[in-house]
Amino acid sequence: MGRAGPLSMDPSVGVATEYASNPYLVTLGGRAVQDVAVIMNAPTRYDLDSAHFALTPSVRYSSSGSYASLNSNYLHLDGSAVFASDMNLLTITGGFGRDSSLQQSGLSSNGLGVRSDGSSAGLDWRRTLTERFSMALDASWNRVLYNQGAELTGLLDYRYVSLGSTATYSVDERDKFKMLAGAGEYTALDGVTKSKNYNLQIGFDRQVSELWTASITAGYARSDNTEYLFFGPYLLATVESEQKGPVYNASLVRAGEQLKLTLSASRTFRPSGFEFLSRQDTAEVDLGYTHSERWKFGVKADYQNTDTPLASGLSTGVRYFSGQLSADWNWTPTWIISLRGNWVSVKYELPPEAAQSTGVSLEISRQFLRIEL
Repeated sequence: MGRAGPLSMDPSVGVATEYASNPYLVTLGGRAVQDVAVIMNAPTRYDLDSAHFALTPSVRYSSSGSYASLNSNYLHLDGSAVFASDMNLLTITGGFGRDSSLQQSGLSSNGLGVRSDGSSAGLDWRRTLTERFSMALDASWNRVLYNQGAELTGLLDYRYVSLGSTATYSVDERDKFKMLAGAGEYTALDGVTKSKNYNLQIGFDRQVSELWTASITAGYARSDNTEYLFFGPYLLATVESEQKGPVYNASLVRAGEQLKLTLSASRTFRPSGFEFLSRQDTAEVDLGYTHSERWKFGVKADYQNTDTPLASGLSTGVRYFSGQLSADWNWTPTWIISLRGNWVSVKYELPPEAAQSTGVSLEISRQFLRIEL
């Protein structure tokens, strides 16, 4: 029997239908949207002994031809290269995408479906220095362009560059201590505003039992914001402000053969498409149950509270809740039928308004067997 080649593909194709009562999350005059979409994925890998390459194109195209639905049209192309040795692991990533902007992440775009074009690149290097001590360095670059002007949506094209480092010390087989430091620069491409952020955190990971794992990092972050005031082409003045406070990331995971439970909470400063970085608080409960080889069920709930300072000196906040019930049936080893029920609620601080949307989707997909190329 000949050896399998290093180049392979795992393609899949599916058809989905979806209904949402208010997918734009409009506070007044919302309308329901129903569409049918084709979904295609073609993960392609090239595997060698110490190097692994992957390229994953994915497409969702719906009959509505818009970016209204919660799972809107998208076109993604993601790639990665991994180089491994006894002491080092180097990962290079890159991607391009076109999809909806902020609705899935719980942020506000003033009730408008906004197309965004994003590109990203990342570099992650991890080195094992001793049996107990390891170091990691990472760098990332992201750029997002919107097809709607800021006067309609409040969204600005932006670029975000970040650097980070992590030191990890293993006390024993179950316990690890970590120290993390990072910095980033968020720049609105209109040249009017930017933010520089810094953070320092310490962390602890514990393998509580064979099923339970706990992890927490906590520290302090600061974001220095700058606004440039122009009169025509002339710079008149700069206005500076800052955001600062604690940041954290905590999770508790139970990974069993049938039941998997993830509880997580975090606070970060992150790019959002507005003038400055946004402070975002998140909490998530994700429960998955494998009933048999054919049936899987899931329950998921998300909460996000986003606070964004404005150049006017005020701030705007958005609270976002979402819940999902899911059921997946492996009709055959290659055919999967998925049913999803969704509920979304959003509350805006300025102006104080609220909107909700409920929806249901059905997807039938075909996973092809691995193709050796």
